Amino acid sequence: MDLKEKTVALARLLHKDCTQLLELYTTRESLPSNSVSGSQLVSIPPLTSQLSPSEKICFLHAALRACLRLLDQAITREDAIFPDTPEDEYTKQRKTVRERLEHLVLSTERLLVGGKRCDAEAKDLVDSEAFALKKWILQVLQDLVYWSNKTAETLQTLPALTAKKPVRTRRETRRMEARKLRK
Repeated sequence: MDLKEKTVALARLLHKDCTQLLELYTTRESLPSNSVSGSQLVSIPPLTSQLSPSEKICFLHAALRACLRLLDQAITREDAIFPDTPEDEYTKQRKTVRERLEHLVLSTERLLVGGKRCDAEAKDLVDSEAFALKKWILQVLQDLVYWSNKTAETLQTLPALTAKKPVRTRRETRRMEARKLRK
C-alpha cells in the first residue's frame, strides 16, 4: 500500500472515529447532532477541478491543521471548565481522535510536493460562557467529521501521486558532481 492509500485509509478511520465522538458528545451534552446554524469553523477555497492535485492536498492539509488546532483548544477549554470530569468513553474517544488527526496531518504533509504551504481560515471561540463553549465544541466536532470525510473522498479521486525525490544536501550534490567530472 502506498502513502496515498494509507492516508486515505487513515482519513476513513478518522472519519468513523469522529462520527462516534460526535455521537458521544451530543448524547453526553444532550445536544442535537444536526449541524449548527452558520458555516463551518474551518474554511478553504473550493476544491475545484481547476486546482492541481498538489494544491488540493495542500488545502486539505491546511484544513486538517486548523482542525487540530481547534480540537486542541476545545480540549483545553473543556478540561478547564469541567476539570473533575472522570475519564469515560467520550474522553477516551477524544484522545483517539486527537492522535489520529495528528497522524493524518503528518501523512498529508508527507504528500505535499516541494514543501508548499497553504492556509485555512478557522473561527475561534468568541464567547467564554459554558453553553457557548458547548455549541462551539459541537461545531469543532462537526468540522472534524466533515474534513476527515472530505480528505478521504478527495484523495481517493486524485491520480496516483509520484513519490518525492529525496532531498540532497549540498555536500551530496558536490560529491555527485565531482564523480561525474572524474568520469
